[in-house]
Amino acid sequence: MGAAAAREMTAERLAHALEQGDVVVHYQPCYDLRTGEMVAVEALARVYDAESDELLQPAAFLEVLEQSGLVVHLDEMVLALAARQVADWRRLPAGRRLCLAINLSPADLDDPLLPVRFREATEAAGLPMDAIIVELTETLLSETGRGHEQVLAELSAMGCNVTLDDFGTGNASFDYLRRFHVDGVKIDRSFVQYLGTGGRRDRMSESLVRFCLSLGVHVVAEGIERPQHVAVLRRLGCPFGQGFLMSRPLPAAELEELLASDVVPAALRHDEEAVVLPALVAEPDAHRLTLLERFVPRVLGGLVALVLGLVAVLAAVGHEDSHETLTAAAGNRLAAIDSLAARGVDMRLGGVRGVVTAFSRSDAVRTALATRDPERMDLALETLASSTVGTFNTSLYDAEGTMLDLAPAQAEPVVVGRNFAYREWYAPAGRSTTAYVTQAYQLMTAQRTWAIAVAAAVRDDRGRVQGFVVATLALSGLQAEIASVFDQYGVEVTVVDRHDTTLASSAGRVGEQTRDPRLLAAREASGRGTDGVLWAVSGVPAIGGWLLVEQDRDEAVGTVVGHADPLVTGLLAGTGFVLVLLWMLNDRRRRQLKAELRRSNAWLTSVLDATPTPVLVSDVDDLVQHANAEAAALLGVPADSLRGQSVRSWLTTRDQPSTGRDGFSATVVTREGEVRLVEVRVRELAGPAGEPMRLHALIDVTPHHEEHDRLRAQGRVDPLTGVANRIALDEALSAASAPGRPSQALVMLDLDGFKAVNDELGHAAGDSVLCAVADVLSGSVGPDDTVARMGGDEFVLVVRLEPGVTHDDVATRLREAVQATLDGHPFALHVGVGVSIGSALVGADGHDADELLRVADVRMYDAKRRHADRRPRR
Repeated sequence: MGAAAAREMTAERLAHALEQGDVVVHYQPCYDLRTGEMVAVEALARVYDAESDELLQPAAFLEVLEQSGLVVHLDEMVLALAARQVADWRRLPAGRRLCLAINLSPADLDDPLLPVRFREATEAAGLPMDAIIVELTETLLSETGRGHEQVLAELSAMGCNVTLDDFGTGNASFDYLRRFHVDGVKIDRSFVQYLGTGGRRDRMSESLVRFCLSLGVHVVAEGIERPQHVAVLRRLGCPFGQGFLMSRPLPAAELEELLASDVVPAALRHDEEAVVLPALVAEPDAHRLTLLERFVPRVLGGLVALVLGLVAVLAAVGHEDSHETLTAAAGNRLAAIDSLAARGVDMRLGGVRGVVTAFSRSDAVRTALATRDPERMDLALETLASSTVGTFNTSLYDAEGTMLDLAPAQAEPVVVGRNFAYREWYAPAGRSTTAYVTQAYQLMTAQRTWAIAVAAAVRDDRGRVQGFVVATLALSGLQAEIASVFDQYGVEVTVVDRHDTTLASSAGRVGEQTRDPRLLAAREASGRGTDGVLWAVSGVPAIGGWLLVEQDRDEAVGTVVGHADPLVTGLLAGTGFVLVLLWMLNDRRRRQLKAELRRSNAWLTSVLDATPTPVLVSDVDDLVQHANAEAAALLGVPADSLRGQSVRSWLTTRDQPSTGRDGFSATVVTREGEVRLVEVRVRELAGPAGEPMRLHALIDVTPHHEEHDRLRAQGRVDPLTGVANRIALDEALSAASAPGRPSQALVMLDLDGFKAVNDELGHAAGDSVLCAVADVLSGSVGPDDTVARMGGDEFVLVVRLEPGVTHDDVATRLREAVQATLDGHPFALHVGVGVSIGSALVGADGHDADELLRVADVRMYDAKRRHADRRPRR
């Protein structure tokens, strides 16, 4: 639209356009810079103006809509239209993981029902909430208040990804990261445009990208317009980006064509040159033949007529020897695959069994069962889920078998509160000191997924069963692993448990009872069959069951080496008996070396793929040559797509990763955008020709760090009241005293006459009073304020002051709230407990924590003396 027409736009014309539904949504694609896959689209509003017959850009109408309040109506229309469109696109193969980014305005956050509107719009469109990205600009966040923070917290709790847009352009970017729960940041184009240009601005932009990656959130670079931007962002490890270099904002029809074509943008394509894993064993070098090997054929050329008959005999013998050798090698191959696959299944299930056993003995789950506190039970189940791999859900039961909690929650059918004592895991789990792996069963869900459960009894100090903790594993993951073994090696695989129930099968027969005599008899693998089939059986101790692999003998052995080769026969007849002798001396050796080479390389690949630790093998330039199945699963992409890509494009560190023998820490952003923390161990290898190569072992330490953070947080909590302790208080005071912080007050509170509660009613009554005081104090301040217990009956608070509110006002409000609670408490009511309180202003009354505490303490005891003077004497 022209400038003159834009100036003529009025609220009335825009309101009429909205009433007519003249709103069009264009979509700006966002790509995974590593794979070139489109992962999200940003919805951009356009308004059709009938009077000018033009499609208006936001600059022409956004300010007018915001001033008139119509922007909320526009945003609702954009959300409804875009949600339906993206839900349709997710049915396409290239769009099955597509997310929708929606920009919010300040007026949207004024509506406390915004989360409800989001849920209704996405449910109507059939789009899951975790596919929604809410983008907030720093300008918007600067205008938010406490009510806005609550709205954003509710959106995040519903599954929306909250992203900070235009990061780095405002004056309080880092403060927003502290105040708000942020799942991602979008680096503003004003920084991206300097990448790859050299100089100070280039270094500053790279530093900003590294900082954002170190936060452990989703990082998107916007405004990518040059190929050098992509190259630098890939080198730094930035996973996502959008810009005109890949695509401009497109109408829905054009974007659908782009998705249907499933073509990687030219700017994101990798080198098409095929990458092949170097051979573990080098091919024999013809130039390395010894003098004797070159001389003997010439000397014996005249004697070939005498040995022709001997050659025929040796060929027949070689045929039989080769057949037996290859059959034995095929049997050994099957045995190796069977052993590795069984060991992998056993390590996976045994690891879950060990985690559940250890978890059932923890104080956290015992406390959760004893208190039946929903938050404690949710936290315990979330911790268990984060410490295991492949868990479908986790649950807690009481000693009678009634389900108390389930994570994640299951809507239909409702299972929480139901009694499942009839399930067969309780009797064995109650009698065992370790976790018990159940028989396969079908989950009570619409899909009726087959699963197994790992259950352990939770006991009190006397060994009595308090309840049970259960981790449920869907067998679909195990079935996928077995299918991958079938696809890679061409062997049939079956896993059964001790009840002869099939847990996984390359034929898909999950849940059926096996009738295979080899498994029922649990015989040791012989590698030899009588029915033309080679097979091997290995035990899986974690489930008391077995794993069987089998393959047709002819398919396993293939063409027998050493049979009468027509080509060799023709050469013998055409060129004479000299070539027969050369074949005797050299061809057998060459074939043996090649067979050893194939077996060695197949063994290397099978060992890497069967290794339970994610492994990447790279060349000296850190280009991936091979990735095993575990590495592909961790990164969420097919193993073949990793070949030829830089290790640094998947392993992100604040600085460039070390390529020496020492390990380093890195974050991995999966294809779904999940951020995982890994420890990388790098070892130097020598290739077939002595060229340097590297092996990168990736250890996912995310659950360990989450548990460490949880324990660290517990170390800053008063165990009785659940509020902060002295350590957390000192940290809060130090932060409040930092330059540039908003005004904050230090409030110290002491209970008068509290000793009488303990003396007359007992310490249990005193503890109840302290917990009640802690609860009312926590509910009387904001979520960013600190409530701490100093010890005994003394509490200290660090409270952020609103404009126009003094620290005395805060102290008075808190004293009245606590006194009202004490006056209504059954234990404090009869004894008569009062409140003395003192306060200080951080900064004005001191910056040092000890000085502030001393000032507040003096004022508190002045108040205590005044109360004592007013108290009637007996």
